[in-house]
Amino acid sequence: RRFLALAKGHGPDFAQEMCRASRVLTTRLGLRPDVAENIVNLEGDAQRLAQELETAQIQWVWFGSDAYPTRLQAILQNDAPPVLFGRGNWTLLDRPGVGFCGSRKASDKGLNIAERCAKTLSDFKICVVSGYAHGVDMAAHKAALTGGGTTILVLAEGLLNFKKKAEIDQILTDSNYLAISQFSPKQSWLARNAMARNATIIGLSDAMILVESGLSGGTFAAGQETLRRKRPLFVVDYADPVPSAPANPFFIERGGQPIRGNRTGQPNLDALLTCVQHQSEPKTATEPSLFDPQPESAIR
Repeated sequence: RRFLALAKGHGPDFAQEMCRASRVLTTRLGLRPDVAENIVNLEGDAQRLAQELETAQIQWVWFGSDAYPTRLQAILQNDAPPVLFGRGNWTLLDRPGVGFCGSRKASDKGLNIAERCAKTLSDFKICVVSGYAHGVDMAAHKAALTGGGTTILVLAEGLLNFKKKAEIDQILTDSNYLAISQFSPKQSWLARNAMARNATIIGLSDAMILVESGLSGGTFAAGQETLRRKRPLFVVDYADPVPSAPANPFFIERGGQPIRGNRTGQPNLDALLTCVQHQSEPKTATEPSLFDPQPESAIR
């Protein structure tokens, strides 16, 4: 972060020159001499990587720069990723967003609820943010896109390894998605990276929806992290609990706001929409108005 601060203050040319002088890296950043020397020796590799990124239409922003997502920086603060790599529509980072988390092996009921929630959000021009995994993540991404909305795919691997999955390959356009990664562009998928990117999903979102959570694992950790950071957490409340969601009551008891069904069984997102509206720019007159309050019950 000290290097990024210097780069912001003195410009990219200054930063590039620093990386060519091990003595400067040692004195200005306090790096060990062997580390500084490695940085200097890897300049050629860095230039080749930059060319690969340009060919793949991948751009990047660093923490503290004007282009870095303000919401992510404000929510995660010093825990925010130092660098973000992205491909697609970067303006989606400026839109209202809601994150999704849930089991890779979610029930059919859970997947249907995720789809309905994502479709409703797309009607309100709210971007769906999730982790591009199977299960709830993919259900939310796909429903947003098929509903004419937008989505941010937060990867647990380097962006040069990004592949468009068959479920959404034919509906992705240059304007309706952004694939983003905080990891080195050639980094392969790692379980610890999947955990780490959960915080980024939270930081890119005005609120989080937890669809189904076990008593441990990535979704459980994401729910805990959301509450720890005092971010709005909305949890699907099942009238007839499903085996893949034993921790949903746990999160509701600890401050998660329940998502229940209205008369038609549609998830009632009134409170969520109001929450997002309060944190975002006012909606235009051409967008749908908020639902009228309706009686609700746990989702069956």
